[in-house]
Amino acid sequence: MKIGMLGMGRVLRIASALIVLGLVVEIISLAWLHPLAFALFMFVGVSLMGLGILIYLASLVLVVSPPGENRGG
Repeated sequence: MKIGMLGMGRVLRIASALIVLGLVVEIISLAWLHPLAFALFMFVGVSLMGLGILIYLASLVLVVSPPGENRGG
């Protein structure tokens, strides 16, 4: 399934869920006093947030608007 075939709302929900999940992982890793907390912060949290941002940016370019939508003024 291509990203352009999904609706804009669904793609934005996926992107926002990944960003929120990345923020939650980063908050947990900041509260966790362990040497692996930095790895969790950098590799998992930042990767989830980066993936959410990339999906959001891709949705701006690749998601097709419905054919009945009027773009003119």
